[in-house]
Amino acid sequence: MRKMLTRFLLMALIPAMIGGVQAQAQSIQRLKLAVFDIELDDFSAGGPIAGESPEETDRLQRMTALAQDLLAQSGLFDIVDGSASTDQRVKDHWLRKCNGCDADIARALGADLSFVCFFRKISVMEQNLEIRIRDARTGRLAHASQTDLRGETDQSWSRALKFLIRYRLVEPELARRKQ
Repeated sequence: MRKMLTRFLLMALIPAMIGGVQAQAQSIQRLKLAVFDIELDDFSAGGPIAGESPEETDRLQRMTALAQDLLAQSGLFDIVDGSASTDQRVKDHWLRKCNGCDADIARALGADLSFVCFFRKISVMEQNLEIRIRDARTGRLAHASQTDLRGETDQSWSRALKFLIRYRLVEPELARRKQ
């Protein structure tokens, strides 16, 4: 009788355990995310005429590296380097204005999703950070978030980037996958 009960319980639990393992495996499925260089959209007085300063270029490169690290550490994504593309719009840092062309470029790089991020500079003190993620197959916007920030420093930019990635992208996605 005891052996029959044990066998019955095992037969009942094994499919449930396998289903649970499959669900867990699906919840940690890593998607290939093409992360493109973070861009600067400068609306400040004289900014569009003067162009990007060397300090801004360096800061954008540091923020791109930070974004790649944070996204990889999340466990949600395998990072594809978007700068590997030969597309001129990538080289010109024009993805924020190309109406979703980043999806086609990401797909050509073998990615499932594209990541476009840019700082919009109104003035030295008033800025905005925006993230857009698109499905590389359909071109549909899968995620968009933004936040305002003050000051043009590594600290203000990195805090805004960390905030959006953690609280607007990673944690909501992890919560969704656990359901």
